[in-house]
Amino acid sequence: MEHFAGAFPIWLAPVQIAVVPVGENHTETARQILTRLRENGARAELLNTNETLGKRVRSIKLQKIPYFAVIGDEEVKTGTLALESRDKGKMKSCSIEELSAALKEEISLRKSCFKTSS
Repeated sequence: MEHFAGAFPIWLAPVQIAVVPVGENHTETARQILTRLRENGARAELLNTNETLGKRVRSIKLQKIPYFAVIGDEEVKTGTLALESRDKGKMKSCSIEELSAALKEEISLRKSCFKTSS
């Protein structure tokens, strides 16, 4: 465990993905996404506190959670997730189905299957 210095690979991480609503009006969508991720076997957590978005993102990075999805107006409107990786930074937006499939594959292969945004 010391080998990872707290930055566990996704298949070993206690929390694999955090779901972060931008504001109160995004919380319900974020909860629905959280439920779907958990139904698909992901160890997911909702970060919905009274802190600013920046502080919540910083907390995720300090906890070294492998992925997080930010849910704002655009994501609610388009049904996509703005995804960011601990190791790769900002990534392409994707649907919940694409995310669930990629997470399952990455966990089963014990490697990263996501492509960074260009």
